[in-house]
Amino acid sequence: LRDNFRLQPGDLVTTAGQTLELDCVPPLGYPEPYVTWKKDGVTLDLVGERYVVTKGKLQVASAQRSDSGLYICVASNAAGKRESRGARVSVLDQLATGQQETAPRDLLAVRLHLDNGTALPTAAVQLRWQMLLPVPVPVGYTVLYRSLFPVTTSWVQHDAGRELSTIIPALRRGYKYEFKVRPYTGGTQGSDSNSRHLWIPEEVPSAAPQHVTISQAETGNGTLVVSWEPPPPEAHNGVIRGYQVWGNGARGQGW
Repeated sequence: LRDNFRLQPGDLVTTAGQTLELDCVPPLGYPEPYVTWKKDGVTLDLVGERYVVTKGKLQVASAQRSDSGLYICVASNAAGKRESRGARVSVLDQLATGQQETAPRDLLAVRLHLDNGTALPTAAVQLRWQMLLPVPVPVGYTVLYRSLFPVTTSWVQHDAGRELSTIIPALRRGYKYEFKVRPYTGGTQGSDSNSRHLWIPEEVPSAAPQHVTISQAETGNGTLVVSWEPPPPEAHNGVIRGYQVWGNGARGQGW
């Protein structure tokens, strides 16, 4: 399974008693992959009528608060296994008759738009976002980000408070990151914004390779073997893609 998912599950906020639905279309594969789901790292038991998977889509009948969590779609066949991004699900309590609980309900209406970010010279990113539909409740914002290339990492959270902008520091040069923003109030979280991808510009390494050694090849035909270790990780300043080796011969000729 080399391809990406054709449709990834998305974050969801719903109320107790509703049917919870998460979409998932697995990668193409032969044989056709079959789909299972995990919640908070544990595979769901599909025996019974509460959890139903149809063409990859997960349906949970009569959602409960305990159904809140992180859901992952897992595609498997004889060639291997692949997992989707995590989809965060929040299930809110139903309102009792006459009860007023406006904050979580208003949070459901919050829609955020993440603008284009700016890569700063310090290997940081400045992000700005807008609330497309203002709500009368105090809202905070969490920025979620992860590396996409050269390696894919788990999401990291950065609390931006009530500001509509923030700076994410200490990113790795030469890496491509994905960013999105999620509103919250109290212990309740809303829906994620759109996502943006940003590449952190590289710089030349700030240190030379370490432990350089030169030895004569066992063949004894004058061949030299040069070996080394990469510079310290904090000095890479990007993704090292190769090395150049040169020197001077006995008559001062370069090689």
